Amino acid sequence: MWSLLRPLRALLGSVALLLLGNGLINTLLTLRGASEGFPTALIGLIMSGYFVGFVCGTWVSGRLIRRMGHIRTFAFCASLCASTALLHLIFIDPWVWLALRVLYGLSFITVMTVIESWLNAQAASHERGRVFALYMVINLGALTLAQQMLRAGPPPRAICCF
Repeated sequence: MWSLLRPLRALLGSVALLLLGNGLINTLLTLRGASEGFPTALIGLIMSGYFVGFVCGTWVSGRLIRRMGHIRTFAFCASLCASTALLHLIFIDPWVWLALRVLYGLSFITVMTVIESWLNAQAASHERGRVFALYMVINLGALTLAQQMLRAGPPPRAICCF
């Protein structure tokens, strides 16, 4: 088992960091929207934009991977995730946040598709269950830890408003 994990260590470590950030931003945006005075129904709409992008990403990700390849698709979509997360600090507007959440959901599912296909390709068929079990432990552990990171401080304030 340990010899199997050696080549996957970097990938699983990056998955942990990625999911830690994803779990943190999902909750942090809800709290930040409430502190900005967004109505509760509008916050719900904004946060559901992530899942709209997630569903749309399931149709786009395969085509994107075939066209660009795994590594370029991963780099492109990971940079989109990071950029959209940072843009929430610049544009404090619920409709902009909704568009950003859709884009974030689309790019995040594509990143996850690339990661899971890499794991699937790296794991031998008789070890695939163990690899994906460990992947799910890391996945859920990172999301749980992200919730606890909210105790570190208040949500960041806006850099500037347009």
